[in-house]
Amino acid sequence: MAFAVRCCVAVGLLLAASLSAAAQGAKKAADAGHADPRASLPVRKAGLWEVTVQAHAPRGMGGMRQPPQTVQQCTNVKAERVMLLSILPGQENCSQFKVAKRKGQGGYDIAGACRVHDQRVVMNVQLRGDLQSIYSGTYKVEYPGAPMGNTGSVDFQGRWLGSCKPGQRPGDMTLPNGIKVNVVDDIGRAEKHAH
Repeated sequence: MAFAVRCCVAVGLLLAASLSAAAQGAKKAADAGHADPRASLPVRKAGLWEVTVQAHAPRGMGGMRQPPQTVQQCTNVKAERVMLLSILPGQENCSQFKVAKRKGQGGYDIAGACRVHDQRVVMNVQLRGDLQSIYSGTYKVEYPGAPMGNTGSVDFQGRWLGSCKPGQRPGDMTLPNGIKVNVVDDIGRAEKHAH
């Protein structure tokens, strides 16, 4: 009888260990299948950043020159996954970002693919600088199915201003007209509704 009890206990322990390992494997597979595509993006220093998008003439707008636009962004490590590229159009439902560290001059090359209103959006970004106090870059956004929305090359600069202002929370962006939006919340809502 004692042998039978020990045998059943041993089988039970092996079964429990196998189920636990299978559950952990399934969780890892699920996590890998739903990994945040923004996880590989570089991260700026936490705090308040002022980012200026330089004057440019988007190809799709008949060459009409857009004036420079300056925004302020409150960010931290968690919000930065969305905030870093929030000045680019078409940031919903992103499926991939490829990030390569630039050799020699520093910075990063970033290629991304997203979908907005069932339109594929392709972006390329070159970042220069340490992302701790000041940086600059160029972006280009293309809509293969709707080329009138293509941006052409657009230059931008960012500079760290210090801590976020009282009342601000990570993800807040103050637009040129003074309106404040929370980019992290907005993208979360848009992706939840699968535009």
